[in-house]
Amino acid sequence: MLLVLPMLVLPALAGAQGLELSGVVTLMHGDHRVDAGFGVERATGLLAGGAARLGFRGIALALFGETGHLTTVQGSGGIDRDISQVGATAQFTPLPWLVLESGVTLRSFGTVIARQRWTLVCAGAEARVPLSGETIWAVGRAHLLPVVSVNGLPNAATAFDAGTGLAYRRGRLLFDLTYALERYDFPWQGSTRRSEQLSTLALRGGVALRLR
Repeated sequence: MLLVLPMLVLPALAGAQGLELSGVVTLMHGDHRVDAGFGVERATGLLAGGAARLGFRGIALALFGETGHLTTVQGSGGIDRDISQVGATAQFTPLPWLVLESGVTLRSFGTVIARQRWTLVCAGAEARVPLSGETIWAVGRAHLLPVVSVNGLPNAATAFDAGTGLAYRRGRLLFDLTYALERYDFPWQGSTRRSEQLSTLALRGGVALRLR
């Protein structure tokens, strides 16, 4: 969902039948790795943002956005970059422990040389297992990304993301701690093949309001 899809965007934990509005703030550590055939370039840094989710009777829409700066790890080559992204995720809950979801993310990597724009379309599911009644959950999520469009590059040949973590909800309060990994493999061009990986460790906290 930075996770994107991003993802573990919001802890959609309550099987509420009424209208519910949730909002969280996000702080995450990102690790971006690029291998264009000349060794792995790595950059890390902090990202901040937030998300909002509106749900009603098992159907929900979540909107999210993050931005931050990634600094090149010494000895790995490459240059520093800014990252920003916005996206939307639609969710359907057919079972109390299962959420089906799909979404789109618009992402931008900017350097002193150029700006690279990504469009990501994902589809997948989230499973959650209660560990302590209706308070603490273990959460796992996986998506396929059938569309990964990047300006200046061919569309990715294979792409996926996966995430896992713990989510906590007590009354109106929401918290989660999650790790997510995105992987992109692009088609061969001559004797080289480009691959990219973005991993995040995210802490989120917010509130949920029952509107009716």
